[in-house]
Amino acid sequence: MSIRPATSADLPFIHALAPRLAGAADLSWRSEEEVMRFQRRFMHETLEAPKPGAVTLVAEDASGTLLGFVHAEPMLDIFTDQIAAYIPLLAVTEAAQGQGTAKALMAAVEDWAKAQGYTSLSLDVFASNRRGRAFYDRLGYGEETLRLVKDIR
Repeated sequence: MSIRPATSADLPFIHALAPRLAGAADLSWRSEEEVMRFQRRFMHETLEAPKPGAVTLVAEDASGTLLGFVHAEPMLDIFTDQIAAYIPLLAVTEAAQGQGTAKALMAAVEDWAKAQGYTSLSLDVFASNRRGRAFYDRLGYGEETLRLVKDIR
């Protein structure tokens, strides 16, 4: 497996992973349509007009088959008032799940963040995504804040 910067040619593959990301959300007060619409819009805004200094990396196997991607960007750390790295998107294909692809992407983005001089790396994960939360826990990520939502319709 190799990891490289994404190109515009990779965008269709990346956007095709939106259902995998949306599928990780188990939000009983949100319809599947709402979650998918959010995911597609969020990905479009994040990837089509990336923030200055952002990076998108893709993983591919030896034959060039794309396995997954990670996107990271600079973000103000609200506790230190320093610019840190933030990962708004990480996804792998179903075939790549459990094969070390996400771990390799996270290691690569951590190397990128260190090279930029950032001292921390943060991300969000759907609270209901048990597999994702366990994965990030194994990588040393800890909970810092927790957003709570109440449907008042």
